[in-house]
Amino acid sequence: MAQAIGTIIFVVLALVVVGAILNFVFAALGIVFALIPILIKLAIIGGILYLAWMAYCKLTHRTEG
Repeated sequence: MAQAIGTIIFVVLALVVVGAILNFVFAALGIVFALIPILIKLAIIGGILYLAWMAYCKLTHRTEG
């Protein structure tokens, strides 16, 4: 009887630990996926600024970057 109760307690604790770990993993993945649109916008803005700088250098005949 004591072994059955110990097994039940072990299984419940294992489920709680697995649930906590999965909760952490899914939270981290959620943060990463939430940041992807911001990173895309920053990349687009950076690309536009780089192209504008290259056009400025081209129009002013500057050869150094």
